[in-house]
Amino acid sequence: MATALSPFNSTIVRSMKMLSTRARLQVGSIVAPERALADAVRLFLTPPRRAARDRDRDFLAGGEGFVATLGLERLAAWRFGPLGRPAVILSHGWGGRGAQFHAFVPALVQAGFQAVVFDHLGHGLSEGRQSSLIDFGRGLGAVAQALEARGIAIAGVVGHSLGAAAIAPFLRAGSRRLRSVLVAPPASLVGYSAWFTRKLGLGEAFRSRLQSSVERRYGVSWDELELPRAVAGLDAPALVIHDAGDADVRIGAGLAVARAWPGARFLRTTGLGHNAILRDPGVVRDAIDFIEGKVTFAPPPERDDWSAFPGPAPLL
Repeated sequence: MATALSPFNSTIVRSMKMLSTRARLQVGSIVAPERALADAVRLFLTPPRRAARDRDRDFLAGGEGFVATLGLERLAAWRFGPLGRPAVILSHGWGGRGAQFHAFVPALVQAGFQAVVFDHLGHGLSEGRQSSLIDFGRGLGAVAQALEARGIAIAGVVGHSLGAAAIAPFLRAGSRRLRSVLVAPPASLVGYSAWFTRKLGLGEAFRSRLQSSVERRYGVSWDELELPRAVAGLDAPALVIHDAGDADVRIGAGLAVARAWPGARFLRTTGLGHNAILRDPGVVRDAIDFIEGKVTFAPPPERDDWSAFPGPAPLL
């Protein structure tokens, strides 16, 4: 009789696959370097894709589905709230899905907005198998254009993790000035690629070749995508929200983004981590308050200078 695959056994299987991939790429980088590089690029650009859960499908069924076109691929998107209202676009992170913003949607609709969620390229119910930060930025643009083609004005954008990092190229590409909320944004694609190659037991020379290969594929230099540099010239109101205990994207990344973005505000949370932060009612309310312009939040602290009051600056 077959043994049931428990979560523990699933972890073992994933670990064994990782060890096998690591060994194969390490050997390949010596005996077949070009093939190893191609395999690493494919792995780097392939997001984890999970089957849609029933609760996600039920949630999305409450909205109006539509399609945004990104090149030859179609992105699955959903709109909530009455037509005629301004829209807020919600941009999920790497390996995520639009339904992760289920806590934001009813609150945005109640506040008088349309809420728009979508699955990025290679994620959820959208087409494609590979994706990148560049695709994320272009995906935001595709959704915005689909809405504007229907006469829907866009009031703001909320992004989580890589979906937050995509806000900068999205704003720059469209010369948009939208109120933007970045939840747990990473700061460095180069830094992530260094972590990626370290996990595979590969060195800086291999990482540099991987970067060059991805840059050639997309025709974009990674220097333009390093977030502190990418946001430095933006003219849009921004709020960065980051949890002090985020183990996936350290709070220092959010601080670096907030300090580089002209006039940006910063809000530190505690005890929420990287994913639960999207479900926290206080975070949802703070994001909406910022988009509405109802609350003045504090600027990011200087280095080693944390305010004793973690919330919005008192109105004077």
